[in-house]
Amino acid sequence: MAFKTSSATYVSPFPPPVPFERRAPILSPDGYIRLQFACLAGLHLVHLYSDSDPDFLQELKAQTVSARIAGFCEWQSKTEPAVSLGWGWFIHSQSDRMMLAPDPVRSNVMLIDAQGYDLGQRQTANLFYAWLGEFEWRSTVGGFLNHSFSAC
Repeated sequence: MAFKTSSATYVSPFPPPVPFERRAPILSPDGYIRLQFACLAGLHLVHLYSDSDPDFLQELKAQTVSARIAGFCEWQSKTEPAVSLGWGWFIHSQSDRMMLAPDPVRSNVMLIDAQGYDLGQRQTANLFYAWLGEFEWRSTVGGFLNHSFSAC
């Protein structure tokens, strides 16, 4: 990599750094995989598990959430190390729509900014929640639940 000053051109013996958005996920010593949001959004996530949870349903009802079924799901990337995202969901009693539960998304990812600094747990969780509003998860989880209930 070459760079210029006002009086000379220098050539670095090191390759140019790989931009964060093109780096493969790397596990940090604290257990987090650090990614920029664009990199997370580009990952292909695979449905790993879904199940209804009567205890979680009661917790939501205690928070005055109008739910008739509630549960959890987990999704995972096929990268090494694997990115994992899990969240609570519920089926709204009046509209029959599957919705994100008002609890934090659980993940082994810490989102970072363009300079590589952590966004922090709160901002990472908020971005996950917003992203999941657009991510197509409802039909997969709903299909899994329909299959589970019909097998009983």
